Amino acid sequence: MILLCILILLALCGPAHGTCGQTCGLRPMGSTLSSTRVVGGSDVMPGTGAWAGIASIRCYWNPPVSVHVCGGTLINSHWLLSAAHCFVNRTNPLSEWAVVFGATSLAQTGPDVEVRRIKRLIIHEEYVPHLEFNDMALVELDRPVRCRSNIQTACLPGPSVKLSEMKNCYVAGWGDRIVKSSGRDILQQAKVQYVNNQICNSSEWLDGYIYDFNVCAGQGGIGTCQGDSGGPLVCEEKRAGFFWQIGVTSWGIGCARPKRPSVFMSTQYYYNWIWKMMGRKPVTPTVTPAPGPVPTYTAAPQPTVTQPTQPCPFPREKLKQFFIMLKDLLQYLKGKLF
Repeated sequence: MILLCILILLALCGPAHGTCGQTCGLRPMGSTLSSTRVVGGSDVMPGTGAWAGIASIRCYWNPPVSVHVCGGTLINSHWLLSAAHCFVNRTNPLSEWAVVFGATSLAQTGPDVEVRRIKRLIIHEEYVPHLEFNDMALVELDRPVRCRSNIQTACLPGPSVKLSEMKNCYVAGWGDRIVKSSGRDILQQAKVQYVNNQICNSSEWLDGYIYDFNVCAGQGGIGTCQGDSGGPLVCEEKRAGFFWQIGVTSWGIGCARPKRPSVFMSTQYYYNWIWKMMGRKPVTPTVTPAPGPVPTYTAAPQPTVTQPTQPCPFPREKLKQFFIMLKDLLQYLKGKLF
């Protein structure tokens, strides 16, 4: 009888999970092997709790086959932060997208992996495609995510947080180089060099293309690449023992070229916009006790502006096949005409 009661309670209550937002900014770690996706990066091993806030945003082209499009980060149980350009040129309905949490491999499944559909997409109202101004997007999930050791939220710095000394910074993602040399599709991470905006915007670097809403990081041989968009740039808060997400991966000139760092949207710059669009006050995070003040958050008003859904990028492989076929056709016609 006692066993039956316990089973009934478990069935009613379900497994025990923490509340999303009470713990955030877990340390990136658990990597061992080299890779060529996040350029100069290494594999993130499963079961370590590393990068617990990251998610894979996917399109379904021929169900049940899904295609990884971009990364994103969980900022509370209902919302994901990503880049606006990830949703440009979508050809399938938003209902056919999925967001996968808790996986380090794109093929990973099981009880530790959570899959959610997209209920609503909010693109920044002043987003400028191609120039990538205000390249920010929020995704509202169809159901809340249950947090646990491998699924946690990112810590976003408020306007009052001082981010002057950014030394231990990392990026992560499932992106690809133009020539893909590994088919394992394992989450990659890399330690990157933070580059202040004055240097990043100088004539020898990105020469006037950097604005107050940008953050730069990366160096020759190490940085983000295609497919890493929407993912996080995190830097250590030394006083409290956790990591701030200071950027959302946006764009770059090539991949990890010298004096061509990756460019991110500043989460601190868009802090008020993020919480305004969600229409809620974030939960104050629990961090490792240490000297100095613990970060706090301010209340946010109800959102007033939402953007219509935008399209999903066409798979790179299909585009490559198309251009190869077009090239062959042009060569055939040239031979016929001349």
